[in-house]
Amino acid sequence: MIGKRTLDDEKLAVITFTGPFSKTLEVLEEVSDFVSSDDKIEADGDPTVIFYTAPLKDEGRYDVGIPVKGESEGDGKVKIVTIPGHTVIFTEYSEDREEAYRKLIDYVEDKGLDVIGAPREVLHGDVREIQFPVVL
Repeated sequence: MIGKRTLDDEKLAVITFTGPFSKTLEVLEEVSDFVSSDDKIEADGDPTVIFYTAPLKDEGRYDVGIPVKGESEGDGKVKIVTIPGHTVIFTEYSEDREEAYRKLIDYVEDKGLDVIGAPREVLHGDVREIQFPVVL
């Protein structure tokens, strides 16, 4: 199933990482440790990975982060950023990641949508949600 929603502005604590996708959970642990240790912020949602290179290749460039609320300047490695509100189309997967991306790409092509930014995955436990920012 493909859904759509409008997201509000979102503040994230992120580490920009270049390397294998399989290492993103280790990077996420670093971000989580920072959020837990900074008494000015707290986690405010599920972890996310933003892809700046092809999401189905193992090597890439990513922002690995956690939504937060509160005020912090980060620590040099962890940055606090705000992503402006936007509309996304999305689907979820628990096993076949490539098929989930294929469904979203087919949907974009069938509907003639404009993808306006980097895809991201939100980690909801064992289920992951892929989001494409779009103009409808």
